[in-house]
Amino acid sequence: MTCDQSDTRNLYEQIADRLEREIISLYAVGQRLPSEQHLAERYQVSRTIMREALKLLKERGLVDSRAGSGAYITHPEAQNISDMLARIIKLDGISFHDIYDLRSVFEIAAIRRAVERVTEAELAEMEQLLEKLKDRSLETGARRDLDFEFHLAIARASRNPLLALMVGTMSNVFKEIITAGIFVKGGIDDGIKRHQRILDALKARSADRAAHMMYSHLYHSEMNMAAYLEEHAAPEPPDIHAGTLHEIKKEELP
Repeated sequence: MTCDQSDTRNLYEQIADRLEREIISLYAVGQRLPSEQHLAERYQVSRTIMREALKLLKERGLVDSRAGSGAYITHPEAQNISDMLARIIKLDGISFHDIYDLRSVFEIAAIRRAVERVTEAELAEMEQLLEKLKDRSLETGARRDLDFEFHLAIARASRNPLLALMVGTMSNVFKEIITAGIFVKGGIDDGIKRHQRILDALKARSADRAAHMMYSHLYHSEMNMAAYLEEHAAPEPPDIHAGTLHEIKKEELP
């Protein structure tokens, strides 16, 4: 198994990333990894390189080394999962359109459930987040974090812990595309307006309208991302798969 010669990272980092993907696909928490020697032979690297790769995976919260026993798969923290997913998305060249399709699956399902289950206290929390977002003097990082917290609050209000977990573990990926929308002309005002519509629909306890407002928000966010990439001439994989958000016509959305 050879490594990408064009990759400028240290060899042990490349090996760690490859092994990370293997762990995600093939191993369960608590399962023992093959020996360091076996892994070194499989990846065609020295034991020193493999040892450094395993050390990096331990830092990422994926494995735990036990003296005299070997390395075992551990349950990573949410932030470690988010970092890991961001690396995989970058390495595999996954399109931002695909990321928005994923957001539509999670967040539309979450808001439909949240309409029925959200408490007045949670609505008040979302209102506070939105009021903070209306401050035009906010730094980009603070605005991005507040935007994500608004969406995460909706996922939590769904009372489905898996929906909240999935949105939470995609934080790094979602925040990156949120940031791009901030830099598009009119993006801040547009985002505030659409978040307000989402919150109003939640307060009205209208599942269909809330889902439509979330759908509309994600669609326009995706278009902002496309505009940002075009403006900055950022490369995008040519094979863009059609999906939920880009099948609808813009004029059909508010």
